[in-house]
Amino acid sequence: PHKMSLEEPGRLEEERRLAYVGITRAMSKLVITYAETRRLYGNETYNKVSRFVREIPPQLIQEVRLSNSVSRPFGAVSRNMGGNSMSGDSMFAGSAVPDTGFNLGQRVQHSLFGEGTILNFEGSGAQARVQVNFESEGSKWLMLSYAKLQAL
Repeated sequence: PHKMSLEEPGRLEEERRLAYVGITRAMSKLVITYAETRRLYGNETYNKVSRFVREIPPQLIQEVRLSNSVSRPFGAVSRNMGGNSMSGDSMFAGSAVPDTGFNLGQRVQHSLFGEGTILNFEGSGAQARVQVNFESEGSKWLMLSYAKLQAL
């Protein structure tokens, strides 16, 4: 739902009704997408999946990702069509950043930005860049060879 719908009574239910109509029109297969992150005025924002999608029974959802760079998992667990779920935040949680000693989802400390969580990476070894979501500073891309991150 649009954030303006949350402020006006009745608009949220109207958006829910419209979402339901759209979903029920699918004949055999429905694909729902959303943007996990957006860059707006130079700042990266992290979006949640719609509450209407979260209301769909988990056994009917199959999460598909096009690459293994996950910035935030869809839900608490990865799901497949059979209804079986895998433990962990995502199928990529804990994936190692090659030749660095760091993993996706790992908590780290930076001398300037404070504590954060590794969300994504590019490259390997000393030339690797990691995306860290800091509690007070938001998301930052850092060169590991300069950042001097400490594992928590």
